[in-house]
Amino acid sequence: MHLGRQKPLSMMPVFLGNYFIATVFSALSLNPSYVSNFDVVFGILTGAFFLTNFWVYQKCIVANGLSLSVGSMRIAMIIPILLSLIFFNESLKLWNMLGILLGISAFTLKAEPKSLRNFLWIALLFVISGASDASMKVFKELGGGNESFFVFLIFGSAFFYTLIAIIFGKQKFPLVLVFYGFILGLPNRYSTVFFLEGLESVPAAIAYPFVAVGIVLMSIGSDIFLWKHKPEPKEYVLWVLLVLSLLLLNL
Repeated sequence: MHLGRQKPLSMMPVFLGNYFIATVFSALSLNPSYVSNFDVVFGILTGAFFLTNFWVYQKCIVANGLSLSVGSMRIAMIIPILLSLIFFNESLKLWNMLGILLGISAFTLKAEPKSLRNFLWIALLFVISGASDASMKVFKELGGGNESFFVFLIFGSAFFYTLIAIIFGKQKFPLVLVFYGFILGLPNRYSTVFFLEGLESVPAAIAYPFVAVGIVLMSIGSDIFLWKHKPEPKEYVLWVLLVLSLLLLNL
């Protein structure tokens, strides 16, 4: 985020407000059931992944633009999909595999390789996004089952990491940016909660691409109906691929 030629504005206060609200509402929903040592350690680690993912995403947008960054983040679903197929013995039907391939093709189409200026940020975003997404599946398979405490640890630790980064970085603390973060906190928390619950009944190899495709379709819809965006011919191909992907994933 830039203001003329001023120094780039840090998004850390936005992250802080986001994680604060998510932590508060997670604390209000805590379940006093059993919590394993794995849950504690892995929850704190996942919180670090969440914050790092947001930070790298911000840097990647500055270096490579929004289109390529979003494409890289969504294609990162390959990591949790492979994890689920290889280590957790999930299986897919042929048409489901085709749906995943169509979705990945659409994200590749959305990206603009010619605008690539810093491959390191793209590669790092791919790895961190994939690890963050995969953490949900790892917890479902190896965790103790107390999802409310796991979610609380994710956002609580991410809030702590963000606060430490702001203090040691001696960054400015505009309250308006913190309030913007408050707005993001609840959607961020509940998207995590609902996705964890969805993994109870939907194979991860289908859930991840389904969510990724859905997010892109919603962003397209908001561009058209809210911001009056006029689609380019390439975008019509993108929409067709995404819709076909969703249909095949639901078969």
